[in-house]
Amino acid sequence: MPICAQYIRPYSDNTYWWQNVCEFTADPSSLVADQVEMWDSGFPCNPGRVGTCCSAFTGCANLIGCLGPETALPPYDFSESPSSEWAVDIPCAVDNPARIFANVIARVGPDTTTSTCTSYCQEQGFPYAGVEYGQECYCGTGYVDNTPPPADDTSTCSFPCAGSYYDRCGGSWRIQTYKFI
Repeated sequence: MPICAQYIRPYSDNTYWWQNVCEFTADPSSLVADQVEMWDSGFPCNPGRVGTCCSAFTGCANLIGCLGPETALPPYDFSESPSSEWAVDIPCAVDNPARIFANVIARVGPDTTTSTCTSYCQEQGFPYAGVEYGQECYCGTGYVDNTPPPADDTSTCSFPCAGSYYDRCGGSWRIQTYKFI
Protein backbone atom coordinates (compact mmCIF):
# COMPACT_ATOMS: atom_id res chain seq x y z
CA MET A 1 0.00 0.00 0.00
CA PRO A 2 1.37 3.45 -0.85
CA ILE A 3 2.10 5.70 2.13
CA CYS A 4 4.08 8.78 3.16
CA ALA A 5 6.31 8.30 6.20
CA GLN A 6 8.50 10.57 8.25
CA TYR A 7 10.86 7.71 9.15
CA ILE A 8 11.64 4.44 7.43
CA ARG A 9 13.99 2.41 9.60
CA PRO A 10 15.04 -1.24 10.03
CA TYR A 11 12.94 -3.17 12.53
CA SER A 12 16.13 -3.87 14.52
CA ASP A 13 16.48 -0.13 15.32
CA ASN A 14 13.48 -0.15 17.64
CA THR A 15 12.79 -3.82 18.40
CA TYR A 16 11.77 -3.41 22.05
CA TRP A 17 9.22 -0.68 21.31
CA TRP A 18 7.67 -2.44 18.34
CA GLN A 19 7.47 -5.85 20.09
CA ASN A 20 6.27 -4.71 23.51
CA VAL A 21 4.31 -1.53 22.91
CA CYS A 22 3.06 -1.93 19.35
CA GLU A 23 2.86 -5.73 19.66
CA PHE A 24 4.30 -6.84 16.33
CA THR A 25 7.40 -8.66 15.24
CA ALA A 26 9.26 -8.70 11.96
CA ASP A 27 12.51 -9.77 10.41
CA PRO A 28 15.26 -7.54 11.93
CA SER A 29 16.22 -6.19 8.50
CA SER A 30 12.63 -5.47 7.44
CA LEU A 31 11.97 -1.77 6.94
CA VAL A 32 9.26 -0.22 9.10
CA ALA A 33 7.47 3.04 8.29
CA ASP A 34 6.85 5.31 11.27
CA GLN A 35 4.83 8.55 11.53
CA VAL A 36 2.66 7.47 8.58
CA GLU A 37 0.12 9.25 6.38
CA MET A 38 -1.82 7.55 3.60
CA TRP A 39 -0.64 8.62 0.18
CA ASP A 40 -2.60 9.42 -2.94
CA SER A 41 -0.07 8.77 -5.69
CA GLY A 42 -1.53 11.70 -7.64
CA PHE A 43 -0.17 14.13 -5.04
CA PRO A 44 3.28 14.52 -3.47
CA CYS A 45 3.92 13.70 0.19
CA ASN A 46 3.81 16.53 2.69
CA PRO A 47 7.18 18.18 3.49
CA GLY A 48 9.39 16.07 5.75
CA ARG A 49 7.86 12.80 4.53
CA VAL A 50 8.93 10.32 1.90
CA GLY A 51 6.72 8.12 -0.27
CA THR A 52 7.08 4.35 -0.20
CA CYS A 53 5.06 1.16 -0.52
CA CYS A 54 4.68 -1.32 2.35
CA SER A 55 3.20 -4.80 2.50
CA ALA A 56 1.31 -4.81 5.83
CA PHE A 57 -0.27 -2.55 8.44
CA THR A 58 0.69 -3.16 12.12
CA GLY A 59 -0.04 -1.83 15.59
CA CYS A 60 0.83 1.77 16.53
CA ALA A 61 0.02 2.90 12.97
CA ASN A 62 3.25 1.48 11.54
CA LEU A 63 3.69 -0.43 8.31
CA ILE A 64 6.21 -3.20 7.67
CA GLY A 65 7.85 -4.68 4.60
CA CYS A 66 8.48 -1.24 3.11
CA LEU A 67 10.55 -0.70 0.00
CA GLY A 68 12.45 2.27 1.41
CA PRO A 69 14.42 4.39 1.15
CA GLU A 70 15.74 4.25 4.71
CA THR A 71 15.60 7.73 6.29
CA ALA A 72 17.65 9.45 8.98
CA LEU A 73 16.26 10.22 12.42
CA PRO A 74 16.03 13.87 13.51
CA PRO A 75 18.86 15.47 15.47
CA TYR A 76 18.51 14.84 19.19
CA ASP A 77 18.09 17.76 21.61
CA PHE A 78 20.49 16.99 24.47
CA SER A 79 19.15 19.91 26.52
CA GLU A 80 15.67 18.36 26.79
CA SER A 81 14.84 16.82 30.18
CA PRO A 82 12.99 13.49 30.38
CA SER A 83 10.40 15.06 32.74
CA SER A 84 9.67 18.25 34.65
CA GLU A 85 11.13 16.64 37.78
CA TRP A 86 14.57 16.05 36.25
CA ALA A 87 17.09 18.45 34.74
CA VAL A 88 19.93 17.68 32.36
CA ASP A 89 23.11 17.90 34.43
CA ILE A 90 25.81 16.96 31.92
CA PRO A 91 24.59 16.28 28.35
CA CYS A 92 27.52 13.94 27.67
CA ALA A 93 30.11 13.01 30.29
CA VAL A 94 33.10 10.67 30.22
CA ASP A 95 32.45 7.60 32.39
CA ASN A 96 35.08 5.17 33.73
CA PRO A 97 35.16 1.58 35.02
CA ALA A 98 34.89 2.79 38.65
CA ARG A 99 31.77 4.83 37.61
CA ILE A 100 31.22 8.55 38.04
CA PHE A 101 28.32 8.29 40.51
CA ALA A 102 28.79 7.78 44.25
CA ASN A 103 26.89 4.81 45.73
CA VAL A 104 26.00 3.71 42.22
CA ILE A 105 23.45 1.08 41.27
CA ALA A 106 22.87 -0.12 37.72
CA ARG A 107 19.99 -1.45 35.69
CA VAL A 108 20.39 -2.83 32.17
CA GLY A 109 17.38 -3.58 30.03
CA PRO A 110 15.78 -3.56 26.61
CA ASP A 111 13.25 -0.92 27.76
CA THR A 112 15.88 1.69 28.66
CA THR A 113 15.10 5.32 27.79
CA THR A 114 15.96 8.54 29.61
CA SER A 115 12.43 8.49 31.09
CA THR A 116 12.51 4.87 32.30
CA CYS A 117 15.95 5.44 33.82
CA THR A 118 15.08 8.63 35.70
CA SER A 119 11.82 7.06 36.92
CA TYR A 120 13.71 3.99 38.16
CA CYS A 121 16.29 6.13 39.98
CA GLN A 122 13.55 8.24 41.55
CA GLU A 123 11.72 5.08 42.74
CA GLN A 124 14.99 3.86 44.31
CA GLY A 125 15.51 7.22 46.07
CA PHE A 126 18.50 8.45 44.05
CA PRO A 127 18.85 12.10 42.99
CA TYR A 128 21.19 11.40 40.03
CA ALA A 129 20.56 9.27 36.95
CA GLY A 130 22.48 8.52 33.80
CA VAL A 131 22.08 6.53 30.59
CA GLU A 132 24.94 4.90 28.74
CA TYR A 133 25.63 2.47 25.90
CA GLY A 134 22.00 2.39 24.73
CA GLN A 135 20.63 0.13 27.45
CA GLU A 136 22.44 0.95 30.70
CA CYS A 137 20.88 3.04 33.49
CA TYR A 138 22.90 4.24 36.47
CA CYS A 139 21.67 5.88 39.67
CA GLY A 140 23.75 7.59 42.34
CA THR A 141 23.74 9.96 45.28
CA GLY A 142 26.03 12.44 43.49
CA TYR A 143 29.38 12.41 41.75
CA VAL A 144 32.35 10.57 43.27
CA ASP A 145 34.25 13.00 45.55
CA ASN A 146 31.62 15.64 44.62
CA THR A 147 33.60 16.20 41.40
CA PRO A 148 31.66 16.35 38.15
CA PRO A 149 33.24 14.17 35.44
CA PRO A 150 34.74 15.71 32.31
CA ALA A 151 32.23 16.57 29.61
CA ASP A 152 32.57 15.37 26.03
CA ASP A 153 31.01 16.42 22.74
CA THR A 154 27.37 15.28 22.50
CA SER A 155 28.18 13.53 19.21
CA THR A 156 29.81 10.79 21.33
CA CYS A 157 26.49 10.22 23.16
CA SER A 158 24.59 9.20 20.05
CA PHE A 159 23.54 5.59 20.81
CA PRO A 160 19.77 5.15 20.33
CA CYS A 161 18.05 4.00 23.51
CA ALA A 162 17.11 0.33 23.52
CA GLY A 163 13.54 1.30 24.47
CA SER A 164 12.99 3.99 21.83
CA TYR A 165 15.09 4.99 18.86
CA TYR A 166 13.84 8.58 19.09
CA ASP A 167 15.77 8.93 22.37
CA ARG A 168 19.57 8.87 22.86
CA CYS A 169 21.23 6.91 25.66
CA GLY A 170 24.90 7.83 25.83
CA GLY A 171 27.66 5.94 24.08
CA SER A 172 30.68 3.78 24.78
CA TRP A 173 31.94 5.08 28.16
CA ARG A 174 29.81 8.19 27.56
CA ILE A 175 26.91 8.95 29.88
CA GLN A 176 24.12 11.53 29.84
CA THR A 177 23.47 12.63 33.41
CA TYR A 178 20.31 14.01 35.01
CA LYS A 179 19.62 15.51 38.43
CA PHE A 180 16.33 15.39 40.34
CA ILE A 181 15.08 18.93 40.99
